[in-house]
Amino acid sequence: MTIASPRTPATSRKRSRHVRLALVGATAFTLSACRDEEVPSAAFPTLDACLEAAAGPGTWVTEESCESGFGEALEAHVETAPRYDDQALCEAEHGGECMVEERPGGGGSVFLPLMAGYLLGNMLGGRGARAQPFYGRSSGGFATPGGTVLNRSSGSTSLSPNAYKAGPATRTAAPMTRATVGRTGGFGAARTGTGTRGFGG
Repeated sequence: MTIASPRTPATSRKRSRHVRLALVGATAFTLSACRDEEVPSAAFPTLDACLEAAAGPGTWVTEESCESGFGEALEAHVETAPRYDDQALCEAEHGGECMVEERPGGGGSVFLPLMAGYLLGNMLGGRGARAQPFYGRSSGGFATPGGTVLNRSSGSTSLSPNAYKAGPATRTAAPMTRATVGRTGGFGAARTGTGTRGFGG
């Protein structure tokens, strides 16, 4: 019969220490990987502002990415822009002019804000640029339909690729009402998932 030799307290402490060190090392690697996954990003209030940046030295932004990103942001705007049943509510929520949109089939009118600009990201792995529109918020700053909150309409930073996720489709959904806004906290509040990011000059 084989009898297993008991572990000494010193052996247990050594193993415990090695496990702790391994876990600390793994955690540091994970955090580093998360930071490495962030992509170069820039916000532009207009296509012209993007093209101007592309003409400058030392930037990843190109004329092609400006134009393709603007087109992508416009497409997202059509599908995911916040829509309201009342023009005054829309203007109050976004601090600016709102446009009227007629619902097909005699479904009445809804109101949506004009784009305040677009967010452009240089995706990892050679996947090109991605873009999302953003709009003003009544509480200040700007937000994309997917929930990324920005405190300025121009500048550059690094963001998670999740910043470019599509917002919920609103084109045929019921528009927001005062009750909806009161319950959710308004556009860019309850649905934000990536937090407020500041942009440098």
